[in-house]
Amino acid sequence: MQKPEFVYHGSQSLFEKLIPHQAKDTTAIGSQVAIYACEHFDHVIPFALPIRWYPDDPSGKRDYHCKDGMTIIEYGSLNPNGFGYVYKLNSANFEKIDGWQWISRTEEIPIEVVKIATKDYWHTVTFSNEALRINNLLYPNKI
Repeated sequence: MQKPEFVYHGSQSLFEKLIPHQAKDTTAIGSQVAIYACEHFDHVIPFALPIRWYPDDPSGKRDYHCKDGMTIIEYGSLNPNGFGYVYKLNSANFEKIDGWQWISRTEEIPIEVVKIATKDYWHTVTFSNEALRINNLLYPNKI
């Protein structure tokens, strides 16, 4: 397989440059100090969506899963009026680590940053019963 020219990274935060951080996953491959990216813009949208902890304090938690641009929120909330960011990056420093993820262990300067609105991707999100209850509590009449 040929390396793509660009990869994409999703984040809830806006940065001028991306710096490798310790990832938090249940697998060793998903828990490296790196910048994680993907070949497809739509596949990083779940990481850019403003999915929040509940409650939004040190005792809070969030749990969500994503696949092929779809997001399932198990616990936490999603601000329907929120925003996130997708970073387009040169793939030169990235290496493929599994079927869809690429990582870079060096700082990366984005080629482009696209601001996305939750409302434009709302149709790609589903909620567990508990997450739906939390979201309705925080954002009444939005789901």
